[in-house]
Amino acid sequence: MTTQIVNAAPMVIDRGTQDLSTRLLPREPDAVPQHLPKFYLFTQKGPTEPTLVVGNERDNIFGTDSFDVRGKFANHATVFANLANGEANSCMIQRIIPDDAGPESNLIVYMDVLPTTVDLYERNVDGSIKLDVANQPIVVGTTSGFKVKHVIDFNSTVEDLADNFGQATIIPGDQVDTTTSTQSQRFPLFELKVANKGSYGNLAGIRLSAPNNNTVASMPTKMMSLYKAYPYFISVIRRPDANSSPKVVETIFAEQKIMVTFKKDVFDPLTDKELYIGDTFIDSYQNLTDLRYPKMYGDFGEMVVYDQNIEMLLELFHAAEIPHIDGFTGFTDDENDKHLFNFISGNTPSGTPYHSFIFNDSTNTIRFAESTNVFAQGGSDGTMNDTVFASLVKNELLRYLDPNDPVQELAVNVESIFYDSGFPLETKLAIPALIAQRKDTFVVLGTHTVNDRTLTASEEHSLAIALRTRLQMYPESDYFGTPVMRGMIVGRSGKLRNSQFTKELPLTAEILIKSAKYMGASNGRWKNGAHFDGAPGSVVSYMYDINITWVPASVRNRNWDVGLNWVQAYDRRSYFFPALKTVYDDDTSVLNSYLTAMAIAQLNKIAHSAWREFSGTAHLTNAQFAQRVNDFVTNSVRGRFDERFVIQPDASFTDMDLLRGFSWSLPIRIFSPSMKTVMVTYVQAYRIEDLNGNGQ
Repeated sequence: MTTQIVNAAPMVIDRGTQDLSTRLLPREPDAVPQHLPKFYLFTQKGPTEPTLVVGNERDNIFGTDSFDVRGKFANHATVFANLANGEANSCMIQRIIPDDAGPESNLIVYMDVLPTTVDLYERNVDGSIKLDVANQPIVVGTTSGFKVKHVIDFNSTVEDLADNFGQATIIPGDQVDTTTSTQSQRFPLFELKVANKGSYGNLAGIRLSAPNNNTVASMPTKMMSLYKAYPYFISVIRRPDANSSPKVVETIFAEQKIMVTFKKDVFDPLTDKELYIGDTFIDSYQNLTDLRYPKMYGDFGEMVVYDQNIEMLLELFHAAEIPHIDGFTGFTDDENDKHLFNFISGNTPSGTPYHSFIFNDSTNTIRFAESTNVFAQGGSDGTMNDTVFASLVKNELLRYLDPNDPVQELAVNVESIFYDSGFPLETKLAIPALIAQRKDTFVVLGTHTVNDRTLTASEEHSLAIALRTRLQMYPESDYFGTPVMRGMIVGRSGKLRNSQFTKELPLTAEILIKSAKYMGASNGRWKNGAHFDGAPGSVVSYMYDINITWVPASVRNRNWDVGLNWVQAYDRRSYFFPALKTVYDDDTSVLNSYLTAMAIAQLNKIAHSAWREFSGTAHLTNAQFAQRVNDFVTNSVRGRFDERFVIQPDASFTDMDLLRGFSWSLPIRIFSPSMKTVMVTYVQAYRIEDLNGNGQ
């Protein structure tokens, strides 16, 4: 319809509605705590990329058994992850898998097909097979047809799966026509592979069935008529263990099963939903790419359908059945009707069996039906012990040394801290790699190794020197000449109170719990009243049976110089941290405070957020741009640090920035109180008369 005024001819020109009510919505920031520890774990299942989880999310993604401290996946890192989660502190969990773990559980569905002569049976008026008085089918002749059976196989090794998945070929079957000596051929129909490695995959499976008028309220006749394709139903099933009954896994839309076809480019005319199994099955159970919605991990991660084999078989089956087409068959002699042949259960839409298509029910046959469970096989967990774990974690930590590794992407890898939960020395020395490139992270190292002997005071001091030396390899700023400060060494070991884990742990566990309580809220704010610099927060509350509790003054000086934190008696029944010192070596600086260093790490995250927010902006003047950046930082830090610091952003343009035209500078000032650790005390004695000030 024209909206132009051409001349004065009388008319009304309707231009519809202009919507002036819309608003540009700012992006809702992710709920990420400032204290966000990263843990590498052996887990029951789940992805191998770092995943931000808390609470029930952990169980859903990685499996409940992964966090049982008495289970086969557990070690000291599991205990630490549970401690953080117990304080509702989100964590970055990265699953690590032993090198000798088996392949992803998988299954291959074959159809074993023998061209042969089959018996023809007398039929009842409803199309069913008529039985004699002995309850046996009444044979009325023979016809050329096929004896078939579905057979399940799998790839049992990592190498086999890597080489063969999606590459299955037609192989000899195990049926033989004794008259003609013809041997059957086994055709691969489709393959499935579980999303991740581990024996857990062996507990996942499928149910595949073909509906008919007797099993469903109504068949999708419009789809069948339009696309000439038989419908099938498929479900994912899972059992808690090998001896339990499986339960159906719901799709992302909470459905028990989905309707599919083995013909491509088929859509349900009622809903326009795609039905081809190769395109719909996997994504019906997972959401990994549309980040607008929560991530969901399905049991199966990949499917291959051997369409060429299915096309060839259906052509043969359809042709063999043409001489026997009746009112129940469900297709015509048109070769385009071949996909209306039900090769899964061998029944027509009326539920009657075909004439030329016979199932051979031998011992290794699977008869697909709504109650038939077919499980993936071949998965295993590999060797899981502390030695293997430590080696794998070390290798992952060393990735942080590579500036080109994806772990350097701050927007995705949002971890802020890593705790030494009791690793051996070789792995301890790899932990500082976390702060090598990333300015938004902190590491807490401990002197104790789980499952090793308890160290003496001199041994802890010696180990602290080694750890501090490694930390010094990664200075805070070579530009400003600032030595390392985003690291802390915690001495001593003890046992965790009220825990099923009874082995000694480093006292880094105490720091973890206190930090999670204070800085672990997902709103990104430090929790007022939960600080632990000074009593009562500094008192050790969660660990006991500490190995060393008496620290003479001379030893304190030595420990302080090498950055070793310790505990000592607070009263007759408890101990406390007299300070939480980073390895920064200038006692007059505020950078030797753990909490200040954690705040600075967070400011670096905020600075990167500011860059992501404003990079590419071209519609503002320099003054407007600098003000917007400063406002962004000011709003980002407001109320986040328990009113401990004064923070002032100063976005501006240096002379070089102005010359370049594409850069800007963002220094952020933080004003922090100095940590008070030394008290000088003395007593002054007076006469009581001096109290009145007159000497009388």
